[in-house]
Parts: sequence; C-alpha cells; structure tokens
Amino acid sequence: MHKTNKDGQSIGRKGAESRARLLEAAHDLISTTPSPKLTASAIARAAGLASQTFYVYFDDVDEVLLNLSSEASADTGEIVAELDRPWDFGSLQQHAERVVGAFYRYWDRHRATLNIRNFLADSGNEAFLRVRNESAMPIVTRIAARIRASQGEGKLPERDAIARAVIIFAAIERIAARYPAGLPEDSNVRSDALKRAEVDILVLLISPR
Repeated sequence: MHKTNKDGQSIGRKGAESRARLLEAAHDLISTTPSPKLTASAIARAAGLASQTFYVYFDDVDEVLLNLSSEASADTGEIVAELDRPWDFGSLQQHAERVVGAFYRYWDRHRATLNIRNFLADSGNEAFLRVRNESAMPIVTRIAARIRASQGEGKLPERDAIARAVIIFAAIERIAARYPAGLPEDSNVRSDALKRAEVDILVLLISPR
C-alpha cells in the first residue's frame, strides 16, 4: 500500500479513498476504452475528481495501468492451490480440468487488465514484462515440477521440464485471453474444443511414462 503521494505527503483516509477511486475508474474504463486513448483527465472525470487530483497520486496513465496489472497478476492463488494439492495419478483428468478451469476464471475476472498487461509487455515495456513474469513463474515452476515427478526427475532435466511448462502455460493463456470470443465462426475448431485439448495435453505431460 502506498503511504505517500507524489508530493511526498502521507496519504490519509481521504487520500487513500481518492487514489482507490482513480484506480477503480481506470479499471472500469479499460473495458470500453482502448488503452492508447485512455487519459488522466478521463480517469479523473470518471472518478468524480478534479483532473489535477490524478497527478497527486500517479505520474501518468501507465502507472495506473501498472498498478492494476500488479493487482490482477497477484490473483493467481486458485491456480497455484490446484497445482499444490496432492494429485492422484488415477484422476489426472479431473486435476487438469481444475487447473485449466481456475486459469480461465482468473482471466474472466481480469480480462481487460491482463490483455493490456500482455500487450505492453510484448511491446517491450520492462515494468509490465516483469509483472507478467512474476505472475507466471510460480505457475510454470509448479507445472514443471509435476512433469518431472511423473516422468522421473533423473530422466528429465529441469530446464526441459520448464520449457514444456512454458509452452503449455503460453497455450492456455493465449486461448483464455480469447475465450469465450474464440475463433471465427467459419473455423473448424471452437474455443471449447481448444480448452479440452489443453486439458488433454496437460494430462499427457503429467502422466507417468
């Protein structure tokens, strides 16, 4: 939690409320406004505050988006919990379905924010790239650990398990980002079929040889 504003003054209850209103207004706006067109004045206006109030708490719109991205990126607890729970090799399908389901629910909660985070990260913005990586790696390393445990740690180097985990993570994230909009109507593959395929591939990766 931020304790001081941009003037170095302590943020009291009223200041904390104003800052929260600005973040909430930005969160609501990004669902309907392309991020390049999002302005400080639009955020302040939506929050019911004077435009200059924005700069008391944030340097620019990117700082607001980074704050929202950090909050959204930290909300992966359900996914991590599913990967941490004991797995029964006789029920791998159900375990994989819960992991993929948790991932999609995470994206449903934060779709607009996560799309902006990934776009800016892919554009080379190091701050957004760092936030994305910090969110992804706990999931990737847990998937990799599952892969090594099932296929034999002595047979599969950690770097190879990480590489496979990165690939399945990227695939799930890519489809979750487009779901439920999915693919064009004339496509022979629907998003729900891709979701099932992700579950099947995850099961193959974590099935004992």
